[in-house]
Amino acid sequence: MVKIRDSKKRKPKEKSGRYVDIKKVSHWKDAMKDVPCFIIGNGPSLKKIDLGILKPYFTIGINRAFLKIDPTVLIWQDLSLWMKEKKAVLATKALKYCRLGAETKGNFYHFRLSGSKSKISDTPSILYGRGNSGPIAYQFAYAIGCNPIILVGIDCKYDKDGNTNFYGINPMHRGHTLKSCKEGLKWMQSVDRTKTIINCSKNKVFIDRITVEEAVEKYAGPPQCREYWVDKLKNTNKKKK
Repeated sequence: MVKIRDSKKRKPKEKSGRYVDIKKVSHWKDAMKDVPCFIIGNGPSLKKIDLGILKPYFTIGINRAFLKIDPTVLIWQDLSLWMKEKKAVLATKALKYCRLGAETKGNFYHFRLSGSKSKISDTPSILYGRGNSGPIAYQFAYAIGCNPIILVGIDCKYDKDGNTNFYGINPMHRGHTLKSCKEGLKWMQSVDRTKTIINCSKNKVFIDRITVEEAVEKYAGPPQCREYWVDKLKNTNKKKK
C-alpha cells in the first residue's frame, strides 16, 4: 500500500526552493495609527528599569528584549538569534515578526529586508537596511502608524563594566556595532518628522531624555490587555475591506 503524504503539512515552495511567505503583514499598514508604542532595545540601561510598567501598552521588543518583557511584537533579523534562543522565543506570547529566513519553524510573520541603507517603508512587508535592528524596528512602527514612538534601552554604548547589553556581553557584538547603532539613531532623527520620537535611552544622539515612568504618564494613553493590541494590529484593516 502506497502511503500518501499530507500535503497540508507541507509548505508551498517557490521555484528557487525557498518557502513562500505565507503569513502576510501588508494589511498591518496604519493599523496602529496614532497609537503610542515603546520600542525596547537591549542596551545596558535596561538593567535598572522595571519594564513591568509597559505590559498594558503596545510594545515592540528587539532581539533578546524578551528577557526583560514579553512584548506585543518581538522583532529580529538574524537567524543566529533564533538558533540560540528558539525555546525562549517560542515560550513568549509575543507576535513573532522576523526577517524571512531568520527562523526555521515557518510559522511566524515575516518581512523582507532590502538594500543596505535605512529608509522609511510604506509597508511592514518590506524593511530596509543592514547591521542594526533599531532602525528596522522604527520602520515597522512607522509603517503601522504608531505615534509617538518611544525608544527604551537603545543606548548605543557600553556600561561601566564593559557590558554591551543588559544581559551581559552579546557574543554577536562586533567592532562596528556601536557605530552602526549611532548611525541608526541619527537616521531616525533625520527622517520625515511626521512622527514624534521620545527618548528614554541613555544614548548621546538624542539630547533630551525622560524616564519610562514619565513617558507612560505623558504619552502612553489608556492601558489595554495584550489581546486588544493584537486584535487591533492583525484585524483593523481586514475589517475595513
